[in-house]
Amino acid sequence: MRHSIEMEKLTLGVCYYPEHWDRALWKDDLQRMKQYGIEVIRLAEFSWALMEPEEGKYDFSFWDEFLALAAEENMKVVFCTPTATPPAWLSEKYPETLNADGDGNLMYHGMRGQHNLTSPKYLEFCEKITRHMAEHFNKYDCIIGWQLDNEVNCEANEYYSKSDHEAFRAFLKERFGTLDNLNEKMGTIFWSQTYTDWDQIHLARRSTAGTGLANPHMQLEQVRFISHSAVHYLALQASIVRETAGDRFITTNGIFENLDYQKLMESGVDFIMYDSYPNFAYAMDRPDGGEGDLKDRNFSFNLARTRAISPLFGIMEQQAGPGGWNFRIHQASPKPGQLRLWTMQSVAHGADFVSFFRWRTCSFGTEIYWHGLNDYSNRPNRRLEELSLVKADFEAIKDIAGHPYEAAVGILCDYDNEWDGQKDVWHGPLRNFSTDGWFRSLQKKHIPFDFVDFREETNLKDLEKYELLVYPHATILTKERAEILTQYVANGGKLVMGCRTGYKDIYGRCPMQPMPGEAAELCGVTVEDFTFLAPGEPMEYVNWNGKRIPAPVFNDVLEPAFGGKAEGFFEGNYYDGKPALVTKNTGKGLAIYFGGCFAEETADAFLEALSIQTPAPWLVLPEGCELAKRGDQYFVLNYKAQSCEITLKKKVTDRLTGNEIEGTYEVAPYGVLVLL
Repeated sequence: MRHSIEMEKLTLGVCYYPEHWDRALWKDDLQRMKQYGIEVIRLAEFSWALMEPEEGKYDFSFWDEFLALAAEENMKVVFCTPTATPPAWLSEKYPETLNADGDGNLMYHGMRGQHNLTSPKYLEFCEKITRHMAEHFNKYDCIIGWQLDNEVNCEANEYYSKSDHEAFRAFLKERFGTLDNLNEKMGTIFWSQTYTDWDQIHLARRSTAGTGLANPHMQLEQVRFISHSAVHYLALQASIVRETAGDRFITTNGIFENLDYQKLMESGVDFIMYDSYPNFAYAMDRPDGGEGDLKDRNFSFNLARTRAISPLFGIMEQQAGPGGWNFRIHQASPKPGQLRLWTMQSVAHGADFVSFFRWRTCSFGTEIYWHGLNDYSNRPNRRLEELSLVKADFEAIKDIAGHPYEAAVGILCDYDNEWDGQKDVWHGPLRNFSTDGWFRSLQKKHIPFDFVDFREETNLKDLEKYELLVYPHATILTKERAEILTQYVANGGKLVMGCRTGYKDIYGRCPMQPMPGEAAELCGVTVEDFTFLAPGEPMEYVNWNGKRIPAPVFNDVLEPAFGGKAEGFFEGNYYDGKPALVTKNTGKGLAIYFGGCFAEETADAFLEALSIQTPAPWLVLPEGCELAKRGDQYFVLNYKAQSCEITLKKKVTDRLTGNEIEGTYEVAPYGVLVLL
């Protein structure tokens, strides 16, 4: 199995829906696509009713007709299983396939994703349609790969049907073996929650005042179960497609919550495709009118998260126009230059395939306002004109395919802490706050970074390529992960950890041991006291070798131990003068425990103190530009509506134009450079 997309060159694609259009348009559409450099189309992800109009009666003639034309026009295809949209006859005849809310109310037919992932009947129908499709369509050479379903866990990421409750019990029985073991691990002695029969166990239901499932450890297991169900659902389809797929790739598009994509990769999916819609940063439905001053640049965060799953990946849906449904989200049109900018943003972060959503804006249905490359009128427009520029860009740097994104900084992340933090307000919001602080700092200082999925399978080789690792709030920290981090530091790595580290076990319980648990010896510290900063309380600061840095949101009051050294001290509050930052040298490296969260300014101070610098010291950029590095080539992305001035201290070539540039240079609004 692959773990990267492995394209021979940078490749453009588009999502196409021939079932929405008169046959008279098909050939012209495909020929115009090729004129704009599009070589691949995605098809059929919502067409189950077309392929199985009645139960057990399969009709693939429509797609046979279209695929024959695609082959004639030398257009490559990513074909999709249509399981995100079951036909009406299935939902009506088999209501047990429908999802339900926490009170058991069914989600009826009429949208998409209204099914559940565990219904034996639904899985049976998914298996049948997938098998018939794979056996029929894999004869077409124009099909280069398969997409499974569409955006699993997007419309719903919690499931409460009858079969989900039953499958949850089976999941727990497999995981814990006995009720005694489950009761002990879940702490059910608290509030008389002890289970004496497996049938007493349910997914989260309203208990008191609508608070939902009271047991936090069962909440964590519930998310693990949802991920397990989603992985099984997709792996079932992958195994069927694989039987006849030959060397075709198998993928799915994401990324969404409550799904362990690393386990999915181990279960039959070759790599992940991301759906990139940077214009969400400007969605008018958002109360703040956007996502802070980084706006669409924030989507580099999501692209980095995708890269942690698939080092070289694809974009299945790249925003091409203004977006929104008729009842949810409405966005302004991308400004001239932004379509190209967002496409190159994806490429800069590791995408070797970019497929736009969609070729033509649909003239009916829920997505009549989710605009594609073409408008309803099907006449030339400025988005198509901009696509011509993208075509030229891809041709100029087509050989960058296969070159990985390069970074010396890694931000560790893991599903255990992410999922436990969904309900736990004592650490979940802290992780989001601090990760954003580090992201903003690294972006503005033009220091590329990776997210690094930290799992039990992670080894030293996975970590040692990073000069600095940041693990902001590793609340759940196992002994095995702590040992790998100790090896990383001993071999010369720099590690930074923040407050709320190491006080929970793998089940989300708080063992009777000094904080920060398994991180104590690694970082040379124990936690003497801790507190949230109360609303209205001034932000705490830390004096670190004469530099005053913020320690917002939550504070751990520290005490050096195991050879640690206090180097930073709180200023203010009842713990004024107490240690806030402790360092410990182990072998060739350094571990730092910081008793606070990481604001952007805090992260700035750590990068300066640890001498972490941009990989391009010869290039002076304003904060409004992003720097990314793939192989030996540097991407400069200007996210501002105004031109900006950069300085190059040596002569380099802009591969997009072929021009040599040096000294002061002006980058156009929403402009892009690729420097070599």
